[in-house]
Amino acid sequence: MVNLTIDGKQVTAPKDATIYDAAKLNGIKIPILCHDKKLKPFGACRMCLVEVEQMKGRQIPACTTPVTEGMIIQTATPEIVKARELVLELLLLNHPLDCPVCDKAGDCDLQNLTYDYKVDSNRFTDLKFQHEIDYNNPLIERDMNRCVLCGKCVRICDEIVGYGALTFIDRGIETKIGCEFEDGLNCEFCGSCISVCPVGSLLARPFKHKARFWALTKHESVCGYCGTGCRLTLGVKDNKVLTTIYDENQGFHKGQLCVRGRFGYQFINSKKRLTTPLIKKNGRLIESTWDEALDLVAGRLNRGNSVAALAAPRLTNEELALFKKLLVENVGTKNFDHAAGYAHAALTEGFSRSFGATASSASILDIQKSDLLLVIKTDSYETHPVVGFEVNMAVKNKGVKLSIISDKRGKLSKLPHAQTLVHRPGSEVAVLNAIAWTLLDEKLVAGSASLIAGYADLEKSLSGFSAEAVAAQCGISAADIKKLASEYAAAEKALIIFPAGQAYSGHNADLATAAANLAFLTGKYDKEGCGVLCLSEKNNSQGAVDMGFFAQDGGLNGLQILDSCAEGTVKTLFIAGENPLTSYPNRSKVKAALEAVEFLIVSELFLTETAAMADVVLPVCSFAEKDGTFTSTDRRVQYFKQAIRKSVLIKTDYEVFSSLIARLGGVAPATPAVLFSEIADKTAGYQGMTHVSLLKEGAFAAAVTTPKFIVPQAAAPFTAETGKLSLVTGSALYHNGTLSQYGEGPMHVCPENYVELSRTDAALYKIAEGDLVTVSSSSGSLQLKAKITPRMPAGVVFSPYHFSDAPINTIWSGAPVTSVTVSK
Repeated sequence: MVNLTIDGKQVTAPKDATIYDAAKLNGIKIPILCHDKKLKPFGACRMCLVEVEQMKGRQIPACTTPVTEGMIIQTATPEIVKARELVLELLLLNHPLDCPVCDKAGDCDLQNLTYDYKVDSNRFTDLKFQHEIDYNNPLIERDMNRCVLCGKCVRICDEIVGYGALTFIDRGIETKIGCEFEDGLNCEFCGSCISVCPVGSLLARPFKHKARFWALTKHESVCGYCGTGCRLTLGVKDNKVLTTIYDENQGFHKGQLCVRGRFGYQFINSKKRLTTPLIKKNGRLIESTWDEALDLVAGRLNRGNSVAALAAPRLTNEELALFKKLLVENVGTKNFDHAAGYAHAALTEGFSRSFGATASSASILDIQKSDLLLVIKTDSYETHPVVGFEVNMAVKNKGVKLSIISDKRGKLSKLPHAQTLVHRPGSEVAVLNAIAWTLLDEKLVAGSASLIAGYADLEKSLSGFSAEAVAAQCGISAADIKKLASEYAAAEKALIIFPAGQAYSGHNADLATAAANLAFLTGKYDKEGCGVLCLSEKNNSQGAVDMGFFAQDGGLNGLQILDSCAEGTVKTLFIAGENPLTSYPNRSKVKAALEAVEFLIVSELFLTETAAMADVVLPVCSFAEKDGTFTSTDRRVQYFKQAIRKSVLIKTDYEVFSSLIARLGGVAPATPAVLFSEIADKTAGYQGMTHVSLLKEGAFAAAVTTPKFIVPQAAAPFTAETGKLSLVTGSALYHNGTLSQYGEGPMHVCPENYVELSRTDAALYKIAEGDLVTVSSSSGSLQLKAKITPRMPAGVVFSPYHFSDAPINTIWSGAPVTSVTVSK
């Protein structure tokens, strides 16, 4: 720590702090426009000028000047105040005074500073800027007439997002922020630039003219999309969520959000929301009362093992635990699961047998503390963009090495010095086994590895996975495999990351086990910056596992439940929040199962394709209309409060399950808080947690690991049939599951399904960008628009799985790779 004096006050600050940091840390306010705690110091606005005695009283920028021992600083002398007033006059010289119609009014730093310093006139005169306003971006309005050249938008897009859509153009008085070739803004639409803009130069178009900031109430919550667990602040007016509000102090991500978290909130107040229970009568769903619907459902649930359930891992921990209680104790069935039964296998089977815990051995915070990141599949950025931002910062700001093994290139491949090894689809486990074999063969293993159970069996089983043998199958050279193994072993700290989800059937127990083996062989686990991090797909995927809502003790898993519906052994199926007709593989098989089951119950926000087939539809609440806890992918348990009042016509899932328990003769815990106290007592790592203790930042549920080597089974090499291409499925950057279809923001930028193919294949089949093509497999055909990109290798095509219109499960039956034809 460093001792210094600010405005006569003796204070201390860390050695690496700037004067601005030191002042803020000690409650002394220094005005600034160009600073954000996530960004590197820039010193553009000159509002933070201070005087330092040791520098002969010169005025210097506080945000770029490091503190030194004994420094004496003045932050508000008359000379400094005059200098700041001058800066404001110069900023306002060309700035339009259109505050009455500017959406930023009330939240504008320039407006507030002008008020604070009483700058009510200007000694200078000049013409106002007349830049053309950019409406090209569907989510971001860009008005450079209001820009103060703080550079925060440029820096956040480069330093954190890693896209570089904005830059400084021209010099001197003509300087402005622009895009390449002075074109319109076309980017990832994450809105990070909006969040840091201190004025109204960058605005969120979905929020424009909806409300003034001072009319909004702020409600902290947790994002309801992916498993990253980003905290967010919802801006509410008239009981409607109108926007998300940036807070640089919020969460590990310091307020940083992706396109889904920032712009995907509209589903909460969607006019498409269900508002009353529906019961099928004479083949049609008609409106009903809650009592009639719940009585009918309770009557069908009282049938023991012929009942099964599927739940979305978007429900809270309390709701999932109560649903399980209903099924096991009151219905008498163990047939329940989530995420199709295979999307959680990396945790419930792979990590369970390798680590002795159904959770990752590392956290998102380990990313920037590591020396080497080994990312399996570039889709990790698309599935969890804010985790991708952490990778960007680790590589660009801290020099962390990045190695990627993937079936295609991606955004992460573009990072400085990133090494991407592109393999044939479906060969990930074989590649990891070859790395493990190399570690053993070249004696790169840690001394402690041989003490771990299963070491001898693993060593013996990997004899067929030499680098040369696997190279012939996977398309990566033996030299590259050996180099990667050597670099992983040499790194003091290394972290393995891979995504999991319903579109990644190949990212299963064997992949998780193969990754764990590498960590065990090199001793890179159970310490900072090391381990294996599985990026679970949904906001509460880890929570669903922690609550035990998956097939156990002889219960049927997700796909087996559907098979049993088709066979007639499962007669009543309760689906809570899932849309298997779109998100589960093999659409025709899923549809046949849902048609065959005697009685189908669906609780949902919307009348999805699955809900439309139900005998009873129960309208339930979104995350903004209830309270509870979510557990993120790295086991951070976070509590969130209700942000808006729910309609009296709908219920929370907790209320639905409680009512059904009562109708079946049981007693449910009175509130989610009461049930969470039971969860905390029984769930490993949750001990001592309460809703109150988790309110602000949450807490980590530590996973206690017991390492064990397990021999992973690598799939046989996949070779597409002659004249066909290899289809791989996954997530699009703008979507998560099927819920994001109801978020206007994501649908503005990615409104329909597509097939992505290489330039080589496009030329071969004479396909142009945007052409409507027919993609066919052995299970069906689908018409999709073509998207031609340089990231796809020849012979491989990609399509996401989120869309109800043109659903990819029409041609995808759940295999990691599918042979398809593509034709115009």
